[in-house]
Amino acid sequence: MRFLHIFALVLLFCSGSLIPTQADAQTEATVSQQLSQRANDVLRLFRGEAIEDQVFDENFRNAVPPAQFRAIVQQVVTQHGHPLQIASITPRNANSAIIKLRFEKSIGTINIDLENASPHRVSGLLLTGFEAGGDSLDEVIAAIDALPGRQGMLVQQLDGDGHSPLAALDLDGRYAIASSFKLYILAALDRAVRAGERKWSDVVRLGPKSHPSGISQNWPDGSPVTLHSLATLMISISDNSATDTLIRVLGQNSLSKIVRTTGHHNPDELRPFLMTRQASALKMPEHATRRDAFLAANPKARERLLTEYDPALTLDSIDPRILTSAPNFIDQLEWFARPADIARLLAYLHRNASDETRAILAINPGIGQDAALKWSYFGYKGGSEPGVLAYNFLLRSRSDRNYAVTINWNNEEQSLQESELHALTTRLVNLLAEQ
Repeated sequence: MRFLHIFALVLLFCSGSLIPTQADAQTEATVSQQLSQRANDVLRLFRGEAIEDQVFDENFRNAVPPAQFRAIVQQVVTQHGHPLQIASITPRNANSAIIKLRFEKSIGTINIDLENASPHRVSGLLLTGFEAGGDSLDEVIAAIDALPGRQGMLVQQLDGDGHSPLAALDLDGRYAIASSFKLYILAALDRAVRAGERKWSDVVRLGPKSHPSGISQNWPDGSPVTLHSLATLMISISDNSATDTLIRVLGQNSLSKIVRTTGHHNPDELRPFLMTRQASALKMPEHATRRDAFLAANPKARERLLTEYDPALTLDSIDPRILTSAPNFIDQLEWFARPADIARLLAYLHRNASDETRAILAINPGIGQDAALKWSYFGYKGGSEPGVLAYNFLLRSRSDRNYAVTINWNNEEQSLQESELHALTTRLVNLLAEQ
């Protein structure tokens, strides 16, 4: 999906401001003539018509020359199919709107801004994301189920008792969950703060360091940092060094307790609770003997072995090329859970989490602000590595219905096309918001 991020950044640069002002919030009831015309021009552009000089203003054409724009459009069409029609136009004012453009495989969301004066050429265009084109939850679930590999998911309403799942796939399947495991750490920290054992403002020393994702691996060793900052980094940008620091600070007993308390079907599978550095290092060829012994051991022996091995499981022993090239022991050396385990964890957070914890969980919506804005609360944490992709949401609708949504995709043979599940997940979440 790298091209989409480049596309968004380039077009945002030349658009002035794509964020509605207070005046913009007074949305007009009807679509102005110029918005209707320019939305249709956008459709024509995505169909390959060379009308950039007529549609875009000079500043836009200087920032994104027609040849560059056409190359980006071709990438979009290659991935999402030919553009079919304008699905909707939601005006912010007479010269600004959100356009839904339906392609063969998905629906794209485009923010558009026009010049204030005639001929109202396009001054800003921002493609913010895609969702799958299914018109019902059943269609989207079937499309997820058809992806190559294994898929497990659960959509559960959390209000009251006895609700049947709204959607489910392979509930008894065991899935590698990648960075979704960080939700357990957040829950353990939240419990400790609510119990008075910790404070969000407590300052600890950063470490042990891990590899990216994140930013804190580049900070000085032993940097003083609050528990709140560590949790924020861990959840919002999946910072691995912040994560490993929290594992050290909270300790194995606290983490084992939260795994049991939240209802994991096999708590011993997350015992000991691996740091990201440890899990990655054990996957390296030079640690093959250690890995074999660790995997063959029972939980108590694994704890002993991990303490023994830890000094050798250094960052220098981790080859990033091995971590990022293909699925690597994702069926053996990972953090594992069933969809129902993660749904129960999300339900625990729904029932117990403090306002501060819920705010941290809502910092990064994962699939984009357009989807998040349809909800009154939108909490998210995902996870990904070659062969593993997970999306987890704690949601409250504008009609005050609460949901846990967890979606897992594993493929032990090949890396995953993340944009496929991203589009399907976005569509599922948007459809759920309409219920």
